[in-house]
Amino acid sequence: MNEIKVWTVVIKVNYKFDNLSDALKNDIFKLLEKWFNKKLDKYIEKEVDQKNPEWHLNIMIKKNNKWLYEWNFNLKLWNKNVIYKRENFKNVIDLVNHSFDHIKEEFSKK
Repeated sequence: MNEIKVWTVVIKVNYKFDNLSDALKNDIFKLLEKWFNKKLDKYIEKEVDQKNPEWHLNIMIKKNNKWLYEWNFNLKLWNKNVIYKRENFKNVIDLVNHSFDHIKEEFSKK
């Protein structure tokens, strides 16, 4: 996955996954696409800048030596930057869901 499109916005995705199975990576990609299109779509629509309809998403997920997940999620859009980091999380799918709850909170403040 290199990008996600929501409305007219293109979200460029850069990622690094360490010690994750291909099946889990695919599940994460599906969740990312789902949450951008279903949980953040209204916020994205409000923030669309037709002159520069591009956002950047950087994700790093790794399974550490305790077999827990570490997550670094950075969403950059124009002059805004939403960062969410977690360590020693048991369930990576829950971690993705929590990240989108965090992002939604950040967007609702603006």
